[in-house]
Amino acid sequence: MGLVIVSRVVTVRHTIVALVRRGFLGTACAGALLAGILQGCTRSDAHPDLSGMWSTTTTAVENPGWTVAELFACNCTPDTYEYIDEMLLPQNDHLSAAEIRRAVLDHNERAIAALMTEGGREYAAAYDLADDPAIQCEYFGVFRSMLHNDPILIEQSDDRVVIRGEDMSSDRVIFMDGRGHPDDEPLSSLGHSIGWYEGSALVVETVNVAANLAEDNLAIHNADNARSIERYTLSDDGLRLRTQLTLIDPVNFREPLVLENIRLRTPDVALEDAPCESISGQR
Repeated sequence: MGLVIVSRVVTVRHTIVALVRRGFLGTACAGALLAGILQGCTRSDAHPDLSGMWSTTTTAVENPGWTVAELFACNCTPDTYEYIDEMLLPQNDHLSAAEIRRAVLDHNERAIAALMTEGGREYAAAYDLADDPAIQCEYFGVFRSMLHNDPILIEQSDDRVVIRGEDMSSDRVIFMDGRGHPDDEPLSSLGHSIGWYEGSALVVETVNVAANLAEDNLAIHNADNARSIERYTLSDDGLRLRTQLTLIDPVNFREPLVLENIRLRTPDVALEDAPCESISGQR
């Protein structure tokens, strides 16, 4: 167990140092973050049960388990979630759900655009849905698979976590056996992912990612060697999963981009795997 903890801390320390060198984190903030990670690594070996099917409002909007605020959830920045709370205050009762939804999405797009570099903005402005690699039956890369709104199936074992998605999403393997990242692995669309547990959360670090479309609806992509930290946090009742992606890509974003969403446990849902041709229109 000691070797596992050391490996995790060394790996994350490397990420934090990289963020400081790139100007994304101050040294005081980095020290506090690393201290929190060290404290987290001393917790109990017990880990949250994330296994099973998880859906977003995109495919399970009629599920009675959603709160009103969660019905407006999206791949949103933390600031956008604060904006959702503001839009649901009594003074906005005159607005329809459609008007609130549009305002939330507009706010989210502006929040993301504010973090983009000039190159990131140029890509977003020029993006055409007709250029989507999935139209040519190319499976999603790691970030798009994580942010995709269709259901996911999480399978947990002692040495790995597997996250399976629908249709064009790629199945992901997250190594949980304490290994670090390889030094000489070539870049790929899925990169290399390792994970560990912190309390009620699964934390995943991914590196060695090749340039790809990261989220089609938001028109964002990642450059070569973008990396990420994901958090999958289980609610106390085990029915909700808050997902968080921190995308570290200084080519396209001036600081790390944080996107969050909410999923409900949906044991009555089954993954669908339609052939690419039926989705893309290819023959």
